[in-house]
Amino acid sequence: MRVEQYTQPFASSFYKKYLEDMPSLSSFYHYEWNQNALNNRLQETDFSKHKRNELVEVITNYMRPFGISEKSKLHLDELKDNGIVVIGGQQAGLMSGPMYSIHKAISVIVLAKQQREILGVPVIPVFWIAGEDHDIDEVNHVYIERGRKLQKMTYPESSRIKKMASKSPFEKKMITAYLEELFKSLPETLHTKNLFQKINALLEDNMNYSDFFAALMNNFFQQEGLLLIDAAYEPLRKLESEYFQKIVKYSSRLAEVVFENEAVFEKAGYGTPIQTKENAAHLFYVEDGERFLLERKDKKFVNEGKGIAFSEEELMNIAINEPEKLSNNVVTRPLMQEMVFPVLSFIGGPGEIAYWGTLKSAFELFEMRMPVIMPRLSISIVNSKTQNLLEKLSFRIPEIWEGMVEKAKLRFIDEHRNEKIPTLLTSIEDDITAKYKELETILLEEANLKLAPLVNKNLDYHKKQITFLNNAIEDTLLGKLDASIYRYDRITMELNPNGGLQERTFSPLQLLNEVGMELIQDLLEVPYEFNGKHQIVYI
Repeated sequence: MRVEQYTQPFASSFYKKYLEDMPSLSSFYHYEWNQNALNNRLQETDFSKHKRNELVEVITNYMRPFGISEKSKLHLDELKDNGIVVIGGQQAGLMSGPMYSIHKAISVIVLAKQQREILGVPVIPVFWIAGEDHDIDEVNHVYIERGRKLQKMTYPESSRIKKMASKSPFEKKMITAYLEELFKSLPETLHTKNLFQKINALLEDNMNYSDFFAALMNNFFQQEGLLLIDAAYEPLRKLESEYFQKIVKYSSRLAEVVFENEAVFEKAGYGTPIQTKENAAHLFYVEDGERFLLERKDKKFVNEGKGIAFSEEELMNIAINEPEKLSNNVVTRPLMQEMVFPVLSFIGGPGEIAYWGTLKSAFELFEMRMPVIMPRLSISIVNSKTQNLLEKLSFRIPEIWEGMVEKAKLRFIDEHRNEKIPTLLTSIEDDITAKYKELETILLEEANLKLAPLVNKNLDYHKKQITFLNNAIEDTLLGKLDASIYRYDRITMELNPNGGLQERTFSPLQLLNEVGMELIQDLLEVPYEFNGKHQIVYI
């Protein structure tokens, strides 16, 4: 595989600075993202305080239904002993979500391997599934090429109640029909039948978003020993009981420091990624699979819309006796991760890295330091067909992101237009308009007939016919040029879909159907560098 690297396109001003000028942001983080920072993190951090035996038992029980590979068993043993982790997480997207979910898992695995070799200690890859997220609209769809266009295919929810992904079951007939429709949209290849059978078999035993996602990711990466855990897994919540108690105890101060930090972050010109409130509790209360965000009001933890109100003592008792009824938000999830896992490095995307930038004082409140926050690998995959088109049309990758392909397409169409036609049609319309105006004048001034509305109606009819004829000429021309136009559209669809990066839209399903399951292993073998660049991988 050939790999090219480019400056990260579409990066926000903050993310660009994080990638290229990290020292200027040092006040927001405990570490930069380089090897020295990883070395220091290992030396400075007490990794002995974690409940390793309990944690390994929880992960083992969670992963058992999906199958635990020999490599995963080895990693579990290392985690029980003195292993440390590289960790990243993602929402439980349908069919594994966009490609960046795959890229994040690859990032976790690759960095763990690299640091195991460099640091000389067991470094274990862990993927944290955000099964507690309840915005199903963010995970219930897949983008697939259909009719030579990229189309969003959404699983039709039978319920509009916003339950957590781990508590949102699929309806058997609906998800089966949806999967069949997805595969009907894919071109038949040597891999289609096996891919369908594999995914369908995994779906049979995992009938909610979170379990299906976990089954897919385990299937993709089990030979690498990737450990999986769902944030909504109830035995994990029980392990977290002690930490929920701390969060409840320091809730007021936590809200204060995060609010203050975000204000500083905004003043520096980086916006308000969390949009926190001074009265935030930074916890959800869970009831029947639904999450209700709590706020602090009059010394109570409340959700007024639901009519929930707990005293601190009552919420503390829930944390002790029913921790499965509590769920973390964007602030407490990173804190909980650090409390539960011995984290060397966290793999983050642009949005995550921004909101972590408001949490430094929150970590310090609990006498912790942020791990090294490594930007995840950003990857676009170029297949042989697209590579041939790039060569034939002489496009460089950055030109695609700059909109040059669309401009070239419009230029190509213009070059095939006959300039005489629009000129002639305009002339015909001008002549007809002049004749009708002359007729209107004669009728009024010489024949004393007031027929202006009828004259204008007739004129409008003829103008519409000319417009219709012009559109028909344009459609015929585009139809004639269709095969050539599609070459430009194909490049844009593959490498700049919806005006962004491939990894933010494309489903792995399309590429797996084209290349086969070996695509995952091939991507894992690319010699990546964690340098903030966007990687172009030619397959």
